[in-house]
Amino acid sequence: MFKELSQTETLEQLDARGINTPSLQAFAYLDSDQNIRYDWHAHDRHQLMYAFSGTLRLEAENGFYLLPPQRAAWIPAGVRHRTTMHNVLSGSVFFAPSMVAAEQTGVRIISAAPLVREMVQYALCWPPGRNPDDALADSFFKTLGLLCVEWIKEEMPFRLPAAKSGQIAAAMEYTLNNLESASVEGAAAAAALSPRQFRRRFLAESGIAWRQFHYQARMLRAMELLVSPRATVTAVAYGVGFNSLSAFAKSFTRFTGQSPHEFQRSGVAVAASGIASGKDAPTLLP
Repeated sequence: MFKELSQTETLEQLDARGINTPSLQAFAYLDSDQNIRYDWHAHDRHQLMYAFSGTLRLEAENGFYLLPPQRAAWIPAGVRHRTTMHNVLSGSVFFAPSMVAAEQTGVRIISAAPLVREMVQYALCWPPGRNPDDALADSFFKTLGLLCVEWIKEEMPFRLPAAKSGQIAAAMEYTLNNLESASVEGAAAAAALSPRQFRRRFLAESGIAWRQFHYQARMLRAMELLVSPRATVTAVAYGVGFNSLSAFAKSFTRFTGQSPHEFQRSGVAVAASGIASGKDAPTLLP
């Protein structure tokens, strides 16, 4: 059961946590929200978010993103988005736009090398209430901002595009509600189009073919399910429409770069008690 925050409540939370701190060029924030959905909002700073554990949904005007554990998301300044946190432990670094000369203008999920995790982890030494005259912090965040320019060039396919018309939106809704049995004929019927017309319209609006949308939706749902309490790989495979465990493992590994078992372990490997913020460098459980 998710707690839904209104836009007013969302902005109040951001203010209360110091995330809208105007006097700092950069700072970090540790978030351990449980089952909460923030309403649409935007930051005046770039945000680099790293998921230590749990799964986080990001919605932007151009689509839906899933931030799985041990990956990072880049949210440019000024981009409207909303987030759904499900047993998430994440660390975010906020940068003034002048600190990161990035060409990318949209949300993206990036492959997080161990260095990303370590630097976000260390950045938690400097929360929103940090000393604005801390030279070490300024130097650290400047270096991290330069690295972000390189990290965000490579995007991972953990995204589903948004529809531009009611017909294609209906087809997407049908697909997401019937992942285990959806067909192009069923999606076309939901859109009130012939299969041929539907294929053309879907590709034109979303930028990908319906079969690719269906495949990515199945993989994203599997990623969410695998880090749920008491989830089994077998149940997840069948739940997203695979009748063969080997076929599921092959598809999942190709999509995420990890086997289902490896991904499942990474999603629960970090405990909230393993991270602290303050003057000493935070430590994580392995």
